[in-house]
Amino acid sequence: MRKTTILLIAFAWAGAGCGDSDSEAVAIEFAAKVGAQDFVCNETYDNLGSDDSSLQLSDFRFYVQDVELRNADGEYVAVTLDSNEWQTSNVALLDFEDGCTDLGNEPMNEMVTGTVPAGVYDGLRFKMGVPFELNHENPATAPSPLNLTPMQWDWQGGYKFLRIDSGTFSMTDWRMHLGSTGCDGDPVAGGTTSCSTPNRVDVELAAFDPAVDTVVADFAALVDGAAIQENQADTPVGCMAGPMDSDCGPLFENLGLPFGGSTAGTQSFFSAE
Repeated sequence: MRKTTILLIAFAWAGAGCGDSDSEAVAIEFAAKVGAQDFVCNETYDNLGSDDSSLQLSDFRFYVQDVELRNADGEYVAVTLDSNEWQTSNVALLDFEDGCTDLGNEPMNEMVTGTVPAGVYDGLRFKMGVPFELNHENPATAPSPLNLTPMQWDWQGGYKFLRIDSGTFSMTDWRMHLGSTGCDGDPVAGGTTSCSTPNRVDVELAAFDPAVDTVVADFAALVDGAAIQENQADTPVGCMAGPMDSDCGPLFENLGLPFGGSTAGTQSFFSAE
């Protein structure tokens, strides 16, 4: 854990009890890993996927929404997010790259901060995604962190909920970009009205103590069972969430998302540590 992260957690919990005595500050830490190794921008990782591939990873970012903690009564209560450059309304950006490519940025963010009713909490749930009402807005006028154009496709498709890249984003570099697909409506004239495949990932960590535990997003778990060196003809290398791109199948399965007629399983990308 970085020293700055420790200080932020200490500050957040030290603030509990100040102001509104019925609420307390909470800081939920996230980490990006590749198996047992921490993600480091531009580091090369081996033995990935079903074909033991090697990838030099250069980007690792994702949005989360609807963050909730489970209280002593077994009920989930919403975390009221702080307003800062990484969080707005009901959505936060976790950013683990440090600008090692031109599409990135040097500042990083590894936690979600906010307030909850005072109490004891032992579980966590959230979605990886951006709420529909925020997902199809103009990034040029959107507040941070929804103003980052590398995390956006277009007004109709919305944001990339998850972005993991290898290399420098040439046509031959592997990448995983997840967002809503099958979206209809004119985003300028009348707005996007619906998306046939929303692709928001539901995450529930049944045993999670926000004071000591970390949410781990594991790239090795995401590509487990995927043949990284293979690529369906006439599709981008890796997966850009195309519903007809068979390379997305194993990745969607590990995210707990339906794909190609299959039902959604249990996600394995996120875990508690």
